[in-house]
Amino acid sequence: MRTTIAAASAAAVLGTVVFAGAAPAAADSTKLLPIRAADNLIVDSGRQRLLLSDESSGIVALGYDGTVAGRYALPGVSDLFLTRDAARLYAAVPAEHKIVALDAETLQRVGDYPVGDTVLPYHLVATSGKIWFGYSDKPAGSFSGKENIGSLDVSGESPVVALDLGDPKWDDPWYDKAPRLAAAAGDAGRIAVAGVQQDAVLDVSDGTAKVVARVDAISVSSEKQDVGLSPDGELMATTVYGEYAARLRRTSDLEEVRRLPVEGGSTALDFAADGTVAVGAGGVYDPDVYVFASGSSTAVRNYEFGNSSDNSSGGDRLARDAVAWEPGGSRLFAISSNHEGEFTLRVFTEPRKSQPTLALTGPSTAARARALTVSGTLAASLALPAGTPVTVTRTDAETPGGVSLGTRTITASGGFSFTDTPQAGGRVTYRVAYAGDETRLAVSATHAVEVARTTPSLALNNNGKVYHYGQNVPFTAYLGATYKNRVVEFYADPWGGDLGRRRIGKATVNSKGYAYASLKVYRNTGVQAVFAGDTRFAPRTVAATVYSRVPVSLKLSKYYRTGKIGSRTYRYYRKTGKPTFLVTMPRYTKRTAYIRADIWYQGRWHLAFEGDVPVNAKGQAGAYISSVKGLAGYRFRIRAAYRNGASGDSVNYTTYTAYQYFTVSR
Repeated sequence: MRTTIAAASAAAVLGTVVFAGAAPAAADSTKLLPIRAADNLIVDSGRQRLLLSDESSGIVALGYDGTVAGRYALPGVSDLFLTRDAARLYAAVPAEHKIVALDAETLQRVGDYPVGDTVLPYHLVATSGKIWFGYSDKPAGSFSGKENIGSLDVSGESPVVALDLGDPKWDDPWYDKAPRLAAAAGDAGRIAVAGVQQDAVLDVSDGTAKVVARVDAISVSSEKQDVGLSPDGELMATTVYGEYAARLRRTSDLEEVRRLPVEGGSTALDFAADGTVAVGAGGVYDPDVYVFASGSSTAVRNYEFGNSSDNSSGGDRLARDAVAWEPGGSRLFAISSNHEGEFTLRVFTEPRKSQPTLALTGPSTAARARALTVSGTLAASLALPAGTPVTVTRTDAETPGGVSLGTRTITASGGFSFTDTPQAGGRVTYRVAYAGDETRLAVSATHAVEVARTTPSLALNNNGKVYHYGQNVPFTAYLGATYKNRVVEFYADPWGGDLGRRRIGKATVNSKGYAYASLKVYRNTGVQAVFAGDTRFAPRTVAATVYSRVPVSLKLSKYYRTGKIGSRTYRYYRKTGKPTFLVTMPRYTKRTAYIRADIWYQGRWHLAFEGDVPVNAKGQAGAYISSVKGLAGYRFRIRAAYRNGASGDSVNYTTYTAYQYFTVSR
């Protein structure tokens, strides 16, 4: 226990003062610290500073926000305490066999107090005008030291050291663990002593140590991790390595009065001015700090540090003796370390208040305008009475700012429920909130329900129709019943991917539900009518595909005359001629023109030749027959085409020219 005997304050005299309507406390905070070790946390509330020892380098002063306010190089410090007037900070330095005094404001060294050439002081407290310390007396070369308690009186002209003030049972025959000491913040004239083989309460009010009560150690492990004395001096608390609780005993007879259970083993503790106890735990997968109200064995609150390291599955740990209350204040401070050797300051602003839990259950989906029920449970470490109110708010597309659904009250088991009939579709969120009180924090929870919206009737004409190239095509959309939105948007997406989808119209439907738009079509085009939806009707899109014929023409040249054969007109070519054909159509990337000629033979048409000819930049594709000498007397027909998917692209509708006829003269 880091007993902080700090400057008296108005709050210490008057007790806790609560201002009605005061703003809520600041949120809990964390700050990574520029240190490599941390022990013996003390709160200097008058200066709003934290004092701690870094065993490797010395003493560090921090602001409440974790900013370094000062340092003093003094390696090997094992314990610290601050005098009642906050003027002096004393440090036990075992390796130097002395207790060192610093000016608490400047952290400058103002005194050295040797306690014996073989004496190693480890733990300190101050009360009744003296410094009391637990030590190990270990002469050079000896295997084991002798542990006991001593005192240091610096009130006179010369310091006075007294040793061997306790029972021989303070001796640790195995590990040289010196007794741990604690004094009451209220200066009750008593100190608590926790050793390997014995715990005791000593009356030191007259400057001498007299036994009030003592008991042989009865824990499952002899190593005391921390010891504390309640502010009124009536209770002694200990944490012991391997025990999953802090023990509280009466100082009058050291009879155990209760245990404060924790997971992961108890490691540290501190009493607040009102008797609230903070207990640190040593587990890496369990909460790290537990808070117990005065007189209670049930934690009102616990804090889990989480894991700030990427190299371990376990969480951060509480540093040694690194949990401390703010004297006269409400804050609780702790320092944690992770597996990478980083230390973090943690400030808890309302640790005395229970943190309730609020859980909601209900449907994840629902029909619109149908009743649904949401149930919940409100629980807290400080039990809530039946009739405790919670407020219910609904937020949806029609009321994005939320609308109150009133209050509900919990049952004796913490349960409650409410029924609502949502009119708006989409995501509907129910928020339940408990306002908190003097002993419990506020809490809220939400439950979201996806409420189905009605699918509206929406139709679009012209699907599958084929139009001439560049023709202006009117489109009509029909929208059935909706709630408030009566707008339809029209979009066109020409085939090919290079032009992209664009809006071609937006209109409010007329009284009969119709909206209109038009589009000149040069390619096959997907057209969509889009209803964006409203709070009660779902969005909907319907599509139509219209097709555009390519204007394909075929011109024959280098014939010498025309004439009729039957009812058809023929072009006549000489045997020495060179029939030439020119196809014209709108150009497009990699587009080709298809040409096919058939020959009349044995009473029917047979394929003579066919092929695809690239269309040039002018939209033309040419072909010719190099020699027709052997074709005299034969009749031919020929046509050209753009074929969707076979002419290099798919952006237009397959289009053929009419047949043209030619023959070769004999």
